[in-house]
Amino acid sequence: MSGFGDGQRGFPKLPIIVIDPQPASQPPRTERDKYGGLLYLGIGGLVVMTAMIAWFAYSVWGLRDVWAQVYAIHDAKRSDAERVESAVRLSHDPRVTDDQLMTICLDRSVPDKARYVLAEAVSTEVAARDPRAYSLAVALSPDWPDWLRLLLARRLAYGASRGYGIAQVALEELSKHSDPMIRLWALYSEAVLPDSKSDAAAKLEAAARGDDENGRLAAMLLAAKNAPPQEREGRPDEATLWLRHHHPQAKKIWR
Repeated sequence: MSGFGDGQRGFPKLPIIVIDPQPASQPPRTERDKYGGLLYLGIGGLVVMTAMIAWFAYSVWGLRDVWAQVYAIHDAKRSDAERVESAVRLSHDPRVTDDQLMTICLDRSVPDKARYVLAEAVSTEVAARDPRAYSLAVALSPDWPDWLRLLLARRLAYGASRGYGIAQVALEELSKHSDPMIRLWALYSEAVLPDSKSDAAAKLEAAARGDDENGRLAAMLLAAKNAPPQEREGRPDEATLWLRHHHPQAKKIWR
């Protein structure tokens, strides 16, 4: 007799399992009965995820012109004039963050004039988040051109006037820099720090008596220091525009 049943070749006989039919009086189980609260949790998670994806897609679409300008700045096939124009547009776009401006202005593959425009547009809020880290980065980062360090050091001056915790060691380092205009901005920053006890104000007054370009800058910064606190914030803006055509490196960029 074969193991396949009754001495004949073939497949083995399999048992047939019969499931008792559900009583007609009992209604079929709903999805809620099967999964309980997990059903609503899953539906809620799906809705939230869909909303997040939709919001991300909408945000990317809404910033498409920003990404287009960023692409244009980094496109080496475009003329410098086009890349600078894109930088100008980004510098006036409130949707562009300080971190984005910083990242691009530190990129050496970008034309200097475009980098200058973006570095000029970095706001004082970049120093507000971590004043010590920012001030040390400005003072100690190697291989920065003087014009870039000067523009970013300006924000230390604004931050110091607002009472931010600017690292004193950073200001001391900048006050010894080889570029005299960087030294003047560092002196101004020290002079406007709350409860400043340094002789920075006296040094700034002495520098303002000079009759060269450095003396003119020192005089503008001294006037800003002596202005009423409510007016002081806007005074250095005049000196910022002045730098474009009077700082040695900036003149070459803007000519």
